[in-house]
Amino acid sequence: MSLPCMCLRHCKLVPRVNAAFARRLTLLMNPYRINPDVDYRRLHQLSDDFTNLWKRLQSFYLDAAVGFAFVRSHIEADQERSRSYVRGTEIDSGEFQDRLSFSYTEIFCDDFCTSAIHEATQGEVKARNAPGGANFTTLAQLCLVSFYDYWNDYLRREYVIAKGKLDENETKKEVVEAALREYASHDLWGDIRHLRTSIVHNQGIATSDVIRCKHIKWFQPGDPIALTPQHMRALFLALLRYRTEWFNEQFPEHYMQIPSR
Repeated sequence: MSLPCMCLRHCKLVPRVNAAFARRLTLLMNPYRINPDVDYRRLHQLSDDFTNLWKRLQSFYLDAAVGFAFVRSHIEADQERSRSYVRGTEIDSGEFQDRLSFSYTEIFCDDFCTSAIHEATQGEVKARNAPGGANFTTLAQLCLVSFYDYWNDYLRREYVIAKGKLDENETKKEVVEAALREYASHDLWGDIRHLRTSIVHNQGIATSDVIRCKHIKWFQPGDPIALTPQHMRALFLALLRYRTEWFNEQFPEHYMQIPSR
């Protein structure tokens, strides 16, 4: 017995009904929670700003470290050559060579940025350019302070505004500070702030506040904030992880998950 012809007409309607239902379902079940108060485009811009800062300071640190290594190796090679001329004599020693004056004349072809009036012994220049030496410490401190000042003076407020938690025209200090504390506080930046305070306001000596650090537990009160290349590697990677957190915030929140088969 054959089926009535009307069943065929009914079956032709099914795809149309399903398509309309699917479109409506898509609208009702958007997989994103769009917060109308959040400026997602601005968050993207701020993420790019921080990424560019990270790249600039990373490059600055690495380029400078290469320069330090070059100056040190230049002096060591020059000392070895000088000792080869007096081999076996009383001045054939590293101690004697380190007491000699250092000059930039063989490195710079002219008087670059007061290089002609620079005064130091070869030993002093070698020491400051060694890993853990004064140049590495100053460079690292400069990078840390630059990171924190960029965050605290610019990114932090802009982030809270983009999240819709602070009016961009707000001028009341107490309102701004309350919003920053509530919506833009981060343990990593808190630790960096303690180190910055020690560097800028305590001549590079750790204050008692460093014991409040939650992640960066490298120093005790009274220690010099001597950031080694190993410390800076950890700091750069921690800030890169923070940058990834920030990057993810430029996208609306997902709330639907499609189960895998």
